[in-house]
Amino acid sequence: MHMVFRDHSLSDLIGFVYSGMPARQAAEDFIHRIKESAAPLLRQGRTAVVPVILDGENAWEYYPQSGREFLRRLYDAIQQDPSMEAVTISEAIERETAPEKLGSIFPGSWINANFDIWIGAPEDNIAWDHLSAARGFFTEHAGKASPEQKALAFEELMIAEGSDWNWWYGPEHHSDNDREFDELYRKHLSNVYLALGSAPPDVLAQPIAAMATQPHFTPQTAYISPRIDGRDVGYFEWLGAAVHVADRYSSAMHGKLFLLDTGYAGIDEASLYCRLDFMEPPEEWASGETQLNVAIETLSPDDPSVSTACRVEVDISGGRDRAWTFAENGGSKQRPDSIQLSLETLFECRVPLALLAAQAGSTIRVRFSVWRDRLPLDALPMEGAIEVHLLPESELSALPYAKP
Repeated sequence: MHMVFRDHSLSDLIGFVYSGMPARQAAEDFIHRIKESAAPLLRQGRTAVVPVILDGENAWEYYPQSGREFLRRLYDAIQQDPSMEAVTISEAIERETAPEKLGSIFPGSWINANFDIWIGAPEDNIAWDHLSAARGFFTEHAGKASPEQKALAFEELMIAEGSDWNWWYGPEHHSDNDREFDELYRKHLSNVYLALGSAPPDVLAQPIAAMATQPHFTPQTAYISPRIDGRDVGYFEWLGAAVHVADRYSSAMHGKLFLLDTGYAGIDEASLYCRLDFMEPPEEWASGETQLNVAIETLSPDDPSVSTACRVEVDISGGRDRAWTFAENGGSKQRPDSIQLSLETLFECRVPLALLAAQAGSTIRVRFSVWRDRLPLDALPMEGAIEVHLLPESELSALPYAKP
């Protein structure tokens, strides 16, 4: 492997300093500094390569006329000087007949010679976990795909492996477009799965940015046993359930499509009940191949790090529940007779606790998401999940007053 190393000082002069100087003075100063940098090697009779490497196009937006005058004066000065020549990295490598050899290299980046910007924060870790999962899926399934599918999936994977994504995750850097950037990253990862003929994992519908935020919801205070008919028949049927109302303000992004309004979840002695209210009737927006997913995670009362992940997938194309499946821990999809669901003006379902591996003391997390053509449209909660605790009804009433 051939390598060149960025001249930090010279590159940063173009990136951060010369934009504030007259173009002629900046070009002359740069030529002078290049000669100073090359002089020690030239005195040894060797050819000097001075790598000037910039961070994409970022520098030029700060220059008058996008740096046009500075670049013209710089390249003109190089052309007029017989001791200098502007070459690409590939050209410089081709001309080096006896490159030096390195036994090792210190891992790091161009920021403080470490990777702090890109790793370590909770958002960074989640982004890398999603990328690792997509890379693993590609490795496992690409061999079974057509050349066209494989090429497309690989292209999406390469896009997602760009370092810019994790530049914006974590506490170091932010912009007004954090959420759009986050959504784009997750779409590229989703496309890896789609290109290989599979549905993306539900977790890619959940934003990474500000993942530490927990959704605000009203906890369950009483057992519920609603009728599963997909209709709003009155306030009292779901009274006592845990409730989360969509926050359409703090999480808004340009062009964001809001479809889901309010989510409910609750238990009785034998079952988990879930309800989802929509902003508009589903028949008005559920075009194409539209799917509603109910992700249900049951945490072990003995060890919360041990969990069972179940998912109810409902084909709601055209605004009706056309077909549905149930799967546990990513296993085969089934249609247990004990599950009930209905979609009319709203969505309701009943899932026996026994199917969820739930037991006394367990915590159940519920999250809804809507996908069209296997890409995420909206989710509720947008971050985190609605939590339901498997407790006797007498203990549920105390939850609103429990200390966090």
